[in-house]
Amino acid sequence: MLRKKQKNLKDVEYILSHLRSEDLEELKALWGEEWRDETLKNIMNTDFYVLLGVSDNPVVMGGVWGVGGKNSGIACVWLLSTEEVKYHKLSLIKNLSEEINKAEKEYLILYNFIYKTNHSAKKWLKMLGFRFDTPRPNGIEVPEGFEFFYKISG
Repeated sequence: MLRKKQKNLKDVEYILSHLRSEDLEELKALWGEEWRDETLKNIMNTDFYVLLGVSDNPVVMGGVWGVGGKNSGIACVWLLSTEEVKYHKLSLIKNLSEEINKAEKEYLILYNFIYKTNHSAKKWLKMLGFRFDTPRPNGIEVPEGFEFFYKISG
């Protein structure tokens, strides 16, 4: 069973050291050799809500980050996990569904992009109602090899 916990450096570093292979590949595609430093800096130095699932060790972390200025109604969603997450699928989907529902009350549009080989995460996102039908929208830079996904509240 996963439970919510505020982020801390030790838990974030643990997850980054034990990432699912799909998440690791995605971070390397996004940040190159500096993937670990860039990811750690972004997580620890950005002010947004973080979900940290913990069993015996941290399993998953994610967040919702408002973008485009105050009251823009747009937020970027993200999630990183360890291989251990496969043993917590039902708990993960339940927690993610609750968090997405909360975020939809605050933001009109939730979005991000996902690496083309991150099939498990894409499956979870589709189960949560995210769409993948607009691969490269105007105004949002989508790196090569990534797919844009979004959900409109309503």
